[in-house]
Amino acid sequence: MPYGGAAMAKVWTVLGDRLKPAEKLAPHGARTAEPEGMARPSRVPTVMIVGPEHAAGYEFGRVGMEVVAQLPHAAMPFAEVGDTCAVGVVVLPPAGRRAAEAPRFAFSLTSSELVIVDGDGICAPVLNALSSDDVAMESCADVLCYLLAEPLRAQPELLSRVRADFEEFEQLLLEGRERIDRAKMMADSRRMLGLDTFYQGLSDITGLLGGEDAAFMSPVSRARFAALSRQLDRLSARLESLQNYALQVNGLYQEGIDIRQNNVMQWLTVVTTIAMPLTVITGWYGMNFPHMGLIDAAGGYLLVACVCIVIVVAEVVFFYRRGWLRFGSRRRRR
Repeated sequence: MPYGGAAMAKVWTVLGDRLKPAEKLAPHGARTAEPEGMARPSRVPTVMIVGPEHAAGYEFGRVGMEVVAQLPHAAMPFAEVGDTCAVGVVVLPPAGRRAAEAPRFAFSLTSSELVIVDGDGICAPVLNALSSDDVAMESCADVLCYLLAEPLRAQPELLSRVRADFEEFEQLLLEGRERIDRAKMMADSRRMLGLDTFYQGLSDITGLLGGEDAAFMSPVSRARFAALSRQLDRLSARLESLQNYALQVNGLYQEGIDIRQNNVMQWLTVVTTIAMPLTVITGWYGMNFPHMGLIDAAGGYLLVACVCIVIVVAEVVFFYRRGWLRFGSRRRRR
């Protein structure tokens, strides 16, 4: 794809195995003055960042244009690899936002050029940091590899924080706490779902770029992508283990809800059973039939009340000995 666009672009070049900031493209393809002693970007590996609104000014090829067109709507990272180039879209985890608002960028990689379509401003700071830190790299493919590896640096710590959250939830549930931060639990579950999508898509990209199909890249660059793919496999395995653990904690939480519901139903059943004989007695005397026992007797009302109390006590003792008044296992509360 030709170096020359219809709008402003941020440009870096790979000189002396280092990434260096280069000239900026001016409107209508005009160039600013080249720094003294610096080769023209078209003769050395060049990295450019353009906005989505200016992507149409670059020749990405038919497949590349189709991929770039999917940038606003892509749900997960993906890539297409050809004989001379690779194009793809990288969708980062939404980090608490809706999936449609997740930061994203597209890329087109050849042996001597990397064009990035980035409307969220996430790539330029990384490239500036690589340039200022004087990180060694030999080609545009190495720049893309570093760019894909950057979001993974914080992933182990993030997974550790999520696991710590679920360990706290589990401890509270085992202590018999009836209320936990359900919103936090759901946020962690959504975060893991987003990470799973991100890991799978990025693993597919690195697998393609690290394979034999990416023949336009050097073996060293393909080896770096293969190493990044193995790192993603390890993160995916850790995430899968964490998801299984989260399912167990959610199951424990649901079990607590079921136990409380069963306890309520058991209490209602016992109370109904205890009240049933009393309902019969009160209904019987409520009929006001003549010649009913104890109606006209002195102290009859008190005697019937005592009989009801004796019935209630007898039923409670009976239920207690049968174990019907013990609802669930008592867990120690702190």
